[in-house]
Amino acid sequence: MDETSSVHCNTASSPDLLKDAFLLSQIYPIDPSLTPEECAGAYAKSLETGIGEGTPVFGEIRDYISREKKGVHLLTFCLKTADLLFLGIGPDGHTCSLFPGHPLLQEKSKTVAHIIDSPKPPPERVTLTYPVLNAAKDVVFVSTGSSKKDALRSILKDPNSELPAKLVEPTSGSVTWFIDQDAADGLKG
Repeated sequence: MDETSSVHCNTASSPDLLKDAFLLSQIYPIDPSLTPEECAGAYAKSLETGIGEGTPVFGEIRDYISREKKGVHLLTFCLKTADLLFLGIGPDGHTCSLFPGHPLLQEKSKTVAHIIDSPKPPPERVTLTYPVLNAAKDVVFVSTGSSKKDALRSILKDPNSELPAKLVEPTSGSVTWFIDQDAADGLKG
């Protein structure tokens, strides 16, 4: 999910970067022509009913993979359970579009929500919520650069941290971190 509503020819568009990098056809971008509220509703519905050719994203993923013979596909969701989520963090410890102190951190019923007052541009975004993130089987965080070292120190060293990325705690899955040396500098000592 690219929650920033970037136009897909824009170099900042995550789906385009992933398709170029991994040549995967199962990337599900949001529809930037909709308002954030409409987009969140449409995206949540599409995850439940199917995207593109009607393959449900919330559904029995293993059956779909066993029938698929065309190659590797990134299929993220499985009946409100993500098999694998790749996430990043911001310097403030946000992940997806879940920002420190924002009311969306308390969202418990929606799988996809909209935000119109993001503290980081653009102000209007669509995001997955903790019910989806914490139902994941595996979550992989990728974080690079010295601007992330303070947030990483809080997330990985402070058991009382309430930064949004720290609150990603799969109930029956795991979290793995891939960080570079610049980001890891905050973990020393």
